[in-house]
Amino acid sequence: MLVRPTEPPLEATSSPTPPAGAPAAPSAPGSKALRMQTGRHGRYTLLRMSGRLTADTVVTAEAQILTTIVLGPSPHLALDLSGLEVVDLHGAHLLTKTHFAVRAAHGTLHLIAPPHAPARDALSRYLLRCVVERREDLPFSLDVLEGSNV
Repeated sequence: MLVRPTEPPLEATSSPTPPAGAPAAPSAPGSKALRMQTGRHGRYTLLRMSGRLTADTVVTAEAQILTTIVLGPSPHLALDLSGLEVVDLHGAHLLTKTHFAVRAAHGTLHLIAPPHAPARDALSRYLLRCVVERREDLPFSLDVLEGSNV
């Protein structure tokens, strides 16, 4: 089922949802939760990811990312990876697949990953040209977006 990105940000998790009215439990450092929030930043649909992008959570992440690419208001996608604690081989593979999906939609992809972020070490050399260190570093000019072979 495809869902349109919404404002305020939509939160997706890979862990079971607590009963209605129950407070959400904070994720423990060893938990397998992946949290994703959808928002806008300039011309970009922004997906903020936090937690773990691993084999246990990659299916949830892929569904959210593909839904955002297909139904988002813009083919320009920025994934904020600065909140990820762990990215394994499955997560790294998903980021590469995301790059190809965005290009197929004639969009651009930027990955927000500061130098100290665990996600940065998981990126293939091929994706490093898509990386910016901060959200503020995203290009806003349409000429830059159209000319970026990202």
